[in-house]
Amino acid sequence: MDDASSPDLASYLPALVADLRRVAIRDRWGLGLMAIGWVHLGFFLVNQYFYVPNDSHANISLSLWVAEVLAIWYVFRAVCGKGWSKQTPLAGIIFKVWMTFLILAFNSASHNALTGWSVDWFKLTWMTLSSFGFATMAWLISPWFLVVAVQMYLTGLLMYRFPEWAYVWHGASWWVALHGIGIVLERMRAPVPVRLRAVKYPRHHTSVMDASVARS
Repeated sequence: MDDASSPDLASYLPALVADLRRVAIRDRWGLGLMAIGWVHLGFFLVNQYFYVPNDSHANISLSLWVAEVLAIWYVFRAVCGKGWSKQTPLAGIIFKVWMTFLILAFNSASHNALTGWSVDWFKLTWMTLSSFGFATMAWLISPWFLVVAVQMYLTGLLMYRFPEWAYVWHGASWWVALHGIGIVLERMRAPVPVRLRAVKYPRHHTSVMDASVARS
């Protein structure tokens, strides 16, 4: 097959990103992401409450993780609508990326259980996976997601330095990231303000407010 006739993904990506942005703004993804941030923070604060430096509460943590995934699925679906991942092509790809993230996060936790809980290394693996996930968003959507990828790396360093509070650092970092993204999307959704401009007419006319719209 001639390479010159092969479709170039880079030429289609801007249109796909534009359509993703349109759907995300229309369907209130920003509000959905901020809601997920609160759900995640709440569940991880509960995880922190039950945390002990051994595996005696592993079943509680596992139950909380499963409950959180179900809660996130329900909340985002309730806010953004049923079938949100099918509304635009990139949404399906994003959904698969983060589903893979969840699968690998569970794998790392189960492997940590096999090697013993003398070191909770799976939590640091979660931050590496988080950085990978947001870096993937950067290559697909916007380079600004690299800022969040770096944030997750720095959060991992904080978790290493203060491991007894790892759940708090993880939950708080994701809360900040999801709220930051959500606020940006909600601001893009806000209508453009209208500014009225005074216009001077000839002397035989009274000065009036021009009805033309001046967009900022």
